[in-house]
Amino acid sequence: MCANLVHPTDSGESFTVSSRYLAGTVVSSLHKLKDVDNKDGGFFVFGDISVRVEGRYRLRFSLFEIIRDEVVHILSEISDVFTVYSPKAFPGMSESTFLSRSFSDQGVRIRIRKEHRIQM
Repeated sequence: MCANLVHPTDSGESFTVSSRYLAGTVVSSLHKLKDVDNKDGGFFVFGDISVRVEGRYRLRFSLFEIIRDEVVHILSEISDVFTVYSPKAFPGMSESTFLSRSFSDQGVRIRIRKEHRIQM
């Protein structure tokens, strides 16, 4: 699966997948992992993807299958709209989800926010 940055109106126009907009790994292989109910599932994990330019965006996730020497597009799905903040306006990190923690415990390399730190 690969991820591309698209406009929040989903006009079909993608931003160029370049270092100007996206950073990190924009492709993922299928991981067989346990979900929050401890059931086996297939997940595509984008553990270090980030957007460098502030604004409102969506991600388009496109699934491909390799059959012999041919790559076949299976489907695409669009994420909800999200906001990328400037460093000064960033509201702070939210707590890591139970699913994220579970994936990390199963060996997936993703950053996990451990717990709130109290500054004195």
